[in-house]
Amino acid sequence: VAQNLETIFICRFLGGFAASAPLGIVGGLLADIFGPIDRGIAVAVFASATFVGPVAGPIVGGFITMSHLGWRWTAWITLIMAGFFGLIGFVVIPETLAPVLLSRRAKKIRFATKNWAIHAKADENEVNMKELAHRYLLKPFQMLAMEPILLLVTLYMGFIYGFLYLCFEAYPIAFQQERGWNAGVGALPFAAIIVGVAFGSIFICFFTKTRFARKMKEHGEVVPEERMIPMIVGGALLPIGMFWFAWTSNPNIIWVPQVISGAFIGAGVLLVFLQGLNYIIDVYKVNANSAIAANTFFRSWLGAGFPMFATSMFNTLGVPWAMSLLGFLTLALFPVPILFFIYGEKIRKLSKFSA
Repeated sequence: VAQNLETIFICRFLGGFAASAPLGIVGGLLADIFGPIDRGIAVAVFASATFVGPVAGPIVGGFITMSHLGWRWTAWITLIMAGFFGLIGFVVIPETLAPVLLSRRAKKIRFATKNWAIHAKADENEVNMKELAHRYLLKPFQMLAMEPILLLVTLYMGFIYGFLYLCFEAYPIAFQQERGWNAGVGALPFAAIIVGVAFGSIFICFFTKTRFARKMKEHGEVVPEERMIPMIVGGALLPIGMFWFAWTSNPNIIWVPQVISGAFIGAGVLLVFLQGLNYIIDVYKVNANSAIAANTFFRSWLGAGFPMFATSMFNTLGVPWAMSLLGFLTLALFPVPILFFIYGEKIRKLSKFSA
């Protein structure tokens, strides 16, 4: 219903502010509910939805804006879906934090037995605004500054996340501006990214149920660095897809190979992001919410910032060299999972936040 650009900006800010909550707490929630093996599957589902939603948006939105409904219905549909799933989540998802659950149980027993001395350990802690401010406002940034694992994995994930949102500007340039496709058809190549995300998710589930589960059975636990193996695979697939996209973008070349490159991009993005998220949860466990909050804050800034320079960069450098530049930057970050696969355990021992 907005009638000017200022109102749209304010509403977008409020929408992002509210939508940040599930992204910030999902790490701790999954750590509370699932063990290492099942958590890998759960995070795969979550991460897939995180990417499929934004990538499917332009496909649906392109055809909606071309129809009699107009661009405003892209917001109405988002509102309807957010309200529907938000209501389901409010009703179905329970509290999962152990200290809170113990406190509630102690209260129930206390009233049932009339023994007012029964209490949980969490009840002994008084609410301290200074402590709350430190835990929820300062601790995430403190961890980001002091933890090399969190910093480098967040940097890698942030770049990947920013690149994904940059694609929302790059793909229209490559397929609509360069190849002359309309807004609806020009968004269909995003479907290849969705296919890649699906294959990446399947690979994660297979890896988790085979190698990861076997090591868990043999040793009773699995070091977090096992999460790095699929991340390394994704780190290799992503630049392949980016260079492939770049040098098949000439309009004189049939569109098929350029579209197929999106599957490699989708699989690479999913594997890097998903395993990075899993690794952070496995490393920090009880501090996972703070670590994920810092990670979400940083990568969300990059996700918002990358599209701002995308159009200028692609129009100035051209699709081949603009995408190649991003490919070279991705290659520069490729050693991150290899570094932690080899030295991660030693680095974790020096951390005061690692579980």
